[in-house]
Amino acid sequence: MKKQPALLICVLLSALALSGCGVKGDKGDKGDKGEAGPAGPTGPAGPQGLAGAPGKDGRDGVSPPLPFRVVRSAVDNGISKPALCGTEEVMISATCVVKVGEAAQAPRTMGESGASCDTKPGQSDPPQAVILCTKPQQP
Repeated sequence: MKKQPALLICVLLSALALSGCGVKGDKGDKGDKGEAGPAGPTGPAGPQGLAGAPGKDGRDGVSPPLPFRVVRSAVDNGISKPALCGTEEVMISATCVVKVGEAAQAPRTMGESGASCDTKPGQSDPPQAVILCTKPQQP
């Protein structure tokens, strides 16, 4: 009688070990794609680039002056002062900048060198004149 439980255990262990052997079943469906992982650390800086070509007419590293200059009017004691170009400049564009929600208006030009914006009744802040100045082209 004592051999029966040992025999039963051997049979069960053999059956369990051999149950994994044999023909495999069909492959299951592919699962959903997982979420993207966090971004990796920043890589090292690249090497220093090569020196650029020589400048035009031998002027290495010298930038030409900007062709335009923006000038804004100033406000003094609640009164908007005109925006004026320099003595060697001419005005090529002018506009009035008003506070959000207020009516737009056109600038009042002063010859070829400046512009101003008039304050209308009820405006809390005077409008600002903004002009674009440039030096005249030499023939």
